[in-house]
Amino acid sequence: MRVIGVIGKKDTGKTSIICDILKHVSGISVATIKKTHHSVEIDTPNTDSYRMKENSNLSVLSTGTKTGFYYDGMSLYEILSKIDYDLVIIEGFKEELIKYNIPKILMVEGKRGLDLLDNQVIMTIEDFKYDIKEVISEITDKAVVPTYNFNCGHCGYNCKQFVEKMIKGENNLKWDRCVMSYSIKITADDKIIPANPFVSDIIKNTIKGLIFSLKSVENPQKITISFDDESNNDLSNKIVVKTIENEKLNSKKN
Repeated sequence: MRVIGVIGKKDTGKTSIICDILKHVSGISVATIKKTHHSVEIDTPNTDSYRMKENSNLSVLSTGTKTGFYYDGMSLYEILSKIDYDLVIIEGFKEELIKYNIPKILMVEGKRGLDLLDNQVIMTIEDFKYDIKEVISEITDKAVVPTYNFNCGHCGYNCKQFVEKMIKGENNLKWDRCVMSYSIKITADDKIIPANPFVSDIIKNTIKGLIFSLKSVENPQKITISFDDESNNDLSNKIVVKTIENEKLNSKKN
């Protein structure tokens, strides 16, 4: 999974250029993440789906043509830990993009927005004038696999230095020089655990050997394994029945 950001002031064309990129890209899976500072109610209060979400960790609403997953508010790190697409385009999250060294496209209007220019900007688009092929080429070359400041030093630099030098084209650095570009993805309690090449190869080859020995497995392109240290299916020792005082339950049956 590789990521790229799009930042800029209000009404400089951030969403429009993302939509243009999406229209011109094919052959890969793409996800978009957008942060808004507006108070937006994703669901309608007092509806069945809203009532179900109020007291659940995750609520899923499916209409038959579309499906929505409703979580509580999440950080960019938490969002990225839950998705896995070839390319993720992030609008907003300016501070988080800097924190996690994620390259970005800067949209400006006149001089409005130039104060956001830093060493992690791969291209600046002024007044919404650009060549979409050039934009996609820059993304292809400079979108990175998020490292979350692993700072393993395998590339010869820390993560911040690597991204900035890669953007400048120094020392022929490419995005795939990063250890995370070919390591396995490990998450523990939704925390992403980077693995250096040696550990990654050991785990990957061991798992592949075990999986390939199973019947009905031919040549899988992607293998996902998830397990808990203890079984989470037994609810008897974990469930707590809450006492709700002075509250009447809605007795309407649906």
